[in-house]
Amino acid sequence: MSASPRPWPQRIVRYGSLPGLAGLCALALSGCTTSEATDLAPTPSRLASVKELTDSVQQDVAKVWPHTGRIWPGVDFSDHQVLLSDGSTTYALDAKGMKPVSAQDLKQNKIDIPSPDSFDVVTWQGKPALIIRPAKDLGAGQKADPTGLTAREPAYSFGLASHEQFHPYVQNAPKSPWTSLQKLEKSAGDRTELYPLKPEPRIARAMVYNSLLSALQQPKERDAFLAEAAYWNTKWTKNYPEDAEGQEATDLLEGTAKYFEQSAIAMAAVDRPGDPAQVRAYLAKTLKPMKVASKGIEPYAIGTVALLNADAKGLDVKESLTTEPTTPLAALLKGVKPAGSQSAPADVTRGIEQGVQASNKELGPLIEPFVADVQDKSKSVLMLPVESVSGSVGGKGFYTTEELPISITPKARATFKSKTGTVRVDGATVGEIDEDDKGYFAVPLDLDDADAALDGTRLTLKAEGLSGTVTVKAATNDGQQFLYAQ
Repeated sequence: MSASPRPWPQRIVRYGSLPGLAGLCALALSGCTTSEATDLAPTPSRLASVKELTDSVQQDVAKVWPHTGRIWPGVDFSDHQVLLSDGSTTYALDAKGMKPVSAQDLKQNKIDIPSPDSFDVVTWQGKPALIIRPAKDLGAGQKADPTGLTAREPAYSFGLASHEQFHPYVQNAPKSPWTSLQKLEKSAGDRTELYPLKPEPRIARAMVYNSLLSALQQPKERDAFLAEAAYWNTKWTKNYPEDAEGQEATDLLEGTAKYFEQSAIAMAAVDRPGDPAQVRAYLAKTLKPMKVASKGIEPYAIGTVALLNADAKGLDVKESLTTEPTTPLAALLKGVKPAGSQSAPADVTRGIEQGVQASNKELGPLIEPFVADVQDKSKSVLMLPVESVSGSVGGKGFYTTEELPISITPKARATFKSKTGTVRVDGATVGEIDEDDKGYFAVPLDLDDADAALDGTRLTLKAEGLSGTVTVKAATNDGQQFLYAQ
C-alpha cells in the first residue's frame, strides 16, 4: 500500500471476545488440501427443532454440570442455566430440567435474543447463564473440524455453554478472579497476527500441538514426545519473538477454557464420566493432528492437550495456573529438556503453507481496503464504544498490519446498543482501538455513499454489512472526521 502510516492509537489488548473456536476455524479450514475435503463436507443435522436441541443439551448438562469439580477443582456448575432460542421460541434448561420461556419473561429479565450463531452471558432468574442462538440451520451445514477441537451439534452448544461460562464465572469470578490472568494481561502484546500471514511460526506451533497429542496417544513414549514439544516451543519463542510476544495470556485464558469444554463434552459422551482415564481416552481418539493452522486456534489446542497430558502424568498444575503467570504448556514442560533438531512432516508443512496462502488470498480483499479507507482523510470513521456491545463479537480472527498497527477483525458480527440507537455489524471489517483508556470498534464510512447518511447528528446506515441508526458526536483529528456513537 502506498498510504503512509497514520498516528492512530495503540492497539487495544483484549481477550475472550470471540465466541470460542468456530469462527476462527472457518478461516483456517479454507486452506485445507483436496485430500481433506471429504472430512469437511456438511453433515445433515439430526435436529428438527430448537426444542430437540434443548432436550439433548439438557441431558448433557444433567450428566456433567453437577460434577464439574472433577474437571477443575472448586468449579460447580450445578445451578448454572442455559437459554436456547431460534429467535422466536426459547427454552431454559439446567441440570434439573427444561421449560419454555416467553418473550415477556425475557423482557422482564432484560435479556435480548442474540443474532444467529451468537451468544450472550446473562443472569436468568438470579442464576449464572448463557443464552445461545444457534445457526439458522441448527448445525446442518456445520463443517467438520479436522483437528477435532470443534464438536458438531448438539455437543457444540453444550460445549459452548461450558466454555463461555468458564470465562466470567471461573477465570474472572467477581470474588476470586485468577491473579495469573490479571498479571499476564498487563504484559505487552495481544492475540493479533501480522498480515500477510507467514507459515513458519504456524508450523512451529502446530508441531507443539502435534507432539503433545502424540504424547497423549502414546503414553509409553510420552517423555520423548514432550521433549519434541519443548524443542518446537523453544524454536517458536526464539525464532519468532514478535509472534510469541504477549501470547501467554491468551494461551492461559483459552487453553484452560477449551480444556474445560472438551472434558465436559467427553464426560457427556462416555459411559463412566467419573473416570478420568476414560475421558482422556475418548479425547485421544477424537483429537487429530494439526495440518492447517491459525494463531487463533493454537491457544485452544495446545492448552487442551497440555492439560490432558498433565492429568495423565499426575501433575498438580491447576491451582498454580490460577495464581502464577504461566501457561498450561509451560507448567507441563517445566524441567523438560528439549529434544535435538526436529523436522515437521511434509504433509504438515505442505498443509500449513497452502493454508496460509489461501488465507492471505481471502484476507487481502477484507483487510487491505479497510486499511486504505481508514488512512483516507476523505473518509469518516464511525467509533462504536466496546461497552455498547450487546452479546458476543464474532468474525474471522484478529489481525494487524505494519501500516495500521491496530487489531482488525474481518467479517465481524456484533450488535451495538446505546441510548440513542442500535448499529449491527454483519460482515464488515472493523478495527479495535483504545483512545483515552476507552475501547472502540472503528468502521470507515463514505458519507457520499447511499449506504451511509449523516443528518445533523443522526447517522443512518443501510449497507449490507453495516446497518442501523444512532446519534453521533463528530470530532476532527489530523484533518479526518471521527463520529463517536452516543
